[in-house]
Amino acid sequence: MPLDAGRAGWSMTAMRIFSSPFSRIGDSLGLKGALSWLFAGFLVLGLGAGLAAADSAKSALFLDKGQAAQEAGRIAEARGWYERAIVQNPASADAYAYLARAENEAGETTRAERHFASALEIDPNNPSALYWSGLLDLQKGREEAARKKLDRLKKTCSTCPQRAALAKALETHGAGKAP
Repeated sequence: MPLDAGRAGWSMTAMRIFSSPFSRIGDSLGLKGALSWLFAGFLVLGLGAGLAAADSAKSALFLDKGQAAQEAGRIAEARGWYERAIVQNPASADAYAYLARAENEAGETTRAERHFASALEIDPNNPSALYWSGLLDLQKGREEAARKKLDRLKKTCSTCPQRAALAKALETHGAGKAP
């Protein structure tokens, strides 16, 4: 059943439930239907928030499974878990960042760049996306783009380990250049 249909069904049920307590008050004031719909709407909003929380929890579980697979070297499996996390919660910048990291590790740099862009569109200050996309920028020879990401990390997350790691990568990258 589509989510909207489910909510409509809950609205009708809630309306029936809330109709009876207000029947005498609502009938005398002509508000029975309005009060019923008002309380049904509150119920539906609460149910919607609960469904969103469940989706976020499931997405986090998929991210955990993806990270475990990636750490074990099972990149294809990790990508599958990250994609499932995105399906569960399309607004998760972390899910896109982790998928991008796995894509990059698999040699799919174009796809990685696309997923990093999605992560940073959702959350322009996501530390993981800034760090890993900064590393990809260095890998592609775009040192200035990596420095901009480091600057953003310095402004938004001065104590994040990603800031220190990207700074070190930039320093190492710069040291490897001929004078």
